Amino acid sequence: MLSKRSRYLLYLIVLVLAYFVYSNYKFLFYGYLSPEGQSKVKVTTVMDYINRYYVDSVDWHATGDQAIKGALQTLDPHSIYLSRAEVKATEESFEGRYQGIGIQFDIVGNYPAVIAVIPGSPAERVGLQAGDKIIKIEGRSTFKMDRDSVPKKLKGPKGSKVRVTIKREGVDKPFDVTLVRDEIPITTINTYCILDKKTGYVWLNRFATTTSDELEQALDELERKGMKRLVLDLRDNGGGLLRQAVEVVAKFIEGNKLVVFTRGRLKRFDEKFYTDFPRKVRTFPLILLINHNTASASEIVAGALQDYDRALLVGTNSFGKGLVQNEFGLPDGSRIRLTISKYYTPSGRLIQRPYKNISREQYYDELWNDSLKFKPDTTKVYYTSKGRKVYGGGGIQPDIVVPFKNPGKSAVWILKLLEKRLFFETVEKWSSDLKIWSNDFDRFNRAFHVPAAMLQTLYKLAVKKGVKIPRSQFNLQRKYLRNRLKAEIARHFWDNARYYQVLLENDNQLNTALEHFKDAEGLLKTEGYRQKKQNKN
Repeated sequence: MLSKRSRYLLYLIVLVLAYFVYSNYKFLFYGYLSPEGQSKVKVTTVMDYINRYYVDSVDWHATGDQAIKGALQTLDPHSIYLSRAEVKATEESFEGRYQGIGIQFDIVGNYPAVIAVIPGSPAERVGLQAGDKIIKIEGRSTFKMDRDSVPKKLKGPKGSKVRVTIKREGVDKPFDVTLVRDEIPITTINTYCILDKKTGYVWLNRFATTTSDELEQALDELERKGMKRLVLDLRDNGGGLLRQAVEVVAKFIEGNKLVVFTRGRLKRFDEKFYTDFPRKVRTFPLILLINHNTASASEIVAGALQDYDRALLVGTNSFGKGLVQNEFGLPDGSRIRLTISKYYTPSGRLIQRPYKNISREQYYDELWNDSLKFKPDTTKVYYTSKGRKVYGGGGIQPDIVVPFKNPGKSAVWILKLLEKRLFFETVEKWSSDLKIWSNDFDRFNRAFHVPAAMLQTLYKLAVKKGVKIPRSQFNLQRKYLRNRLKAEIARHFWDNARYYQVLLENDNQLNTALEHFKDAEGLLKTEGYRQKKQNKN
């Protein structure tokens, strides 16, 4: 019988022989391996060839990162690699503050593209919009820039400046914008207010750890002011924490109801989320505003409230992001965010829109290019709790379709007015004349009208600062410019929340929604209520 030492020696010899056979004759067994096994052999063989024969020294950290990114890009648009810096930035975005320009981005068509603009940020102040591609930073091309490098170049100390070159759909030439970095506060409610004696309004921009508590506080205050019906604005809400979305739905639905369920390849990723916890439930008429940038957790809220006939949805079709990601840690502190399942609404609708056999650029272009807007698959019919037809195949379709009118989208001179802070400067020049309005916001919002002389001050400042504005275009946009000036006055004397409240005056989607509260009431009262759809231009 072999001694213990001899057995260990024999095991070692067997292992060495096995490795020798595998290393030198592995291709003989290649055809017998599973596709997964074949891929592993190919990858390790390439790495081995590079290590043995490549002419220069190899940065194995960069090589490994690129290999991981390349693998994930073959899966879906939301499975991504996060460096240690990006992991830290993601955690900050949900829990803290950071200093930068205030955008969420992705790499689209080899360039960083704005996915969402954080309210109150430098990016919002200069008029950046979802869909803008950043083709240069400080004059240097961002073509094929590493995802990890983008925030490093855009972030910086408060008060410092960064110049970016933007390519925007509908604008003939790229243009430069200079942003002054600032501290980015992470809040979830832009503003809330009473629009009239009985209509409340809450604009919710994302789902973070405090969202449910913030919304509860806002609703309580609005109810004390006499709110009897509510517009909940989920436009440009890119999502966030699933549990917070469930808690928001639970504020408007009685009983123990399914809000969303997930299905994955592995049964352990199949989950159901219910309103199975104590809370205060509101039963007043409810309208949701959604648009193409309403995504993920905000689509869960919209889908559930529509499926239960609890809310009337107004706006445009939502993003269609219904893939669930888990983050898996890697040894160096980086992570991969990997799709493990898909979201479905209570009626069974799949939220995710198609992404296979198209590039990432095509996937996002469907949102930003008006001629390519994705539409749900009307062959996939589902039914709400009261029998209304709704459709699967991607995103949430509103009950009443209302495209948003944005006069500043393609006018570069308007962007320049924002960038050079000329609305702010105009208000500063008029500050002493305006002070008589500063004691009562409600009176100001109801009765103040921007005088023609103030518009003239804005125009003269623009000319002085080198902003070229055709007088005919300036006159054409008087309504928009007056609204912007009035909003800036509100921010000057009060705060950002009042600023956003004034901007609502010219919001055609909100104004249309207010005309349809009878339809929202009908959802609550009539079992046989049928869906109404209107296309308004």
